[in-house]
Amino acid sequence: MEPIPVLPVELTSDVLSNKLSVIKLMASQSGIYLTDINKFFEDVMQHEQEMETDVLPDIALPHSKSSAVKTPFIAVGKYNQGVIWNNENKVKLIVMIGAPQNANKEHLAIIAKLASNLADDDFIELLLNSDIQTVAEKIRGLYE
Repeated sequence: MEPIPVLPVELTSDVLSNKLSVIKLMASQSGIYLTDINKFFEDVMQHEQEMETDVLPDIALPHSKSSAVKTPFIAVGKYNQGVIWNNENKVKLIVMIGAPQNANKEHLAIIAKLASNLADDDFIELLLNSDIQTVAEKIRGLYE
């Protein structure tokens, strides 16, 4: 598998009020991998409406296949006090995945690789107890 860029995003108190502002910040900081930040943001939010992405305790996996994505990427953000995601559920780690519209197998491979590692409680604990740079390095290491 070709290395996937993993971008650490510093979450600041002014964006932590809800998932919408967090996803907007993460999309805007991923602009190097996008042709249209707003289109990608809309695509991720559309997916959020269709399916809840806070499927693991403390972790949300917002993602989208989008015509606005030039190259597959992962953006990670972390806030130890938690961000309200769905149904008042608070998540501490957000892993956003962007894949080009035509990248069917690539998109699934990225998610499958991440999901298999997130099934490991030790790996999750390592991510939750690390700073954002270390989180990015550990996730990047999955794809090298």
